[in-house]
Amino acid sequence: MPRIYLKKPYLGHLRIYPCLMFVDFLISFVLALVMFTIGSSLKPGQFMAVAKRPKAVALGLALQMLFLPLMTFSLVNLFPLAVEFKIGLMIVSFCPGGTTANLVNYLLDTDVPLSIYLTSINSFLILATVPFFTYLAIYHFTGSSDHIHLPVGATIVKVVLVILAPVMLGMWIRRIWPKLVIILQRPLKYSSIILLAAIFIIKFLAPSAQGGSGIVMAEIFEILPMALTMHFTAMVLSYYLAKGVLSNHKSCVTIAVEVGLQNTTLALLITSTLIGNEEMAKPALVYALFSFFTTFAYGFLTKRFGKIHRLTQTSE
Repeated sequence: MPRIYLKKPYLGHLRIYPCLMFVDFLISFVLALVMFTIGSSLKPGQFMAVAKRPKAVALGLALQMLFLPLMTFSLVNLFPLAVEFKIGLMIVSFCPGGTTANLVNYLLDTDVPLSIYLTSINSFLILATVPFFTYLAIYHFTGSSDHIHLPVGATIVKVVLVILAPVMLGMWIRRIWPKLVIILQRPLKYSSIILLAAIFIIKFLAPSAQGGSGIVMAEIFEILPMALTMHFTAMVLSYYLAKGVLSNHKSCVTIAVEVGLQNTTLALLITSTLIGNEEMAKPALVYALFSFFTTFAYGFLTKRFGKIHRLTQTSE
């Protein structure tokens, strides 16, 4: 079994890599802005309606938390990848769709309350699942018994500050100043997309000493086929599995988006900071390079064709 040496988290990174910390802070800030924008489009009653649909919630969580990791495990064993890249892709599969999935569902006008509901629940479930599954993946591929620690307190604070608080603030402002929200919603929507794209470009292209990844083209081409296969297989299978259980087409598209678009920011945190292995972080960067756009395109086409199909059946 190949050995991979794992670094323990080192607080000196805060001093040695100020640019890296700034980029990570900027990512969190923009994600919070995205969630505020989404929250400003919602009403409290929409969340109450989602709570009355336990089947959709349970199915979405099962596909995110269990189906995707098992599917990814089957796929990575078929591809001749470096061990670090296999583990990195497994870790991507352990990090269910976060704020970017909420944003895609918001842009597609699918079941946004269900999307945020899933994100809110799985953000707490990963406190247990991510350390456990990451440990299993590293042990399986390397034979290492090194223990993985996820800072529970810091993760809870991040969930509250980046996801829950901005959504609630956006909903509150919508209630107090609805006219202001109408004016700001469109500029906030598109500025959020531009800022998010800019930050990931910086993370991808900047030198590693300045908060970048240091990834080279040969590594991108090595990881990309497996990442694309994992991505599209997850979306297609999850959509049809959801379609077999749920009658609401928008909910099926929402779940496909949630399963297909992973939280690559969390995957980077785990691989780069908690494990301290930059090679394992590279699959998350490659996945982030295309997944936002391909998920949006798949969701758009699936939603549109589903609508056409329903109209055709009605006319018949």
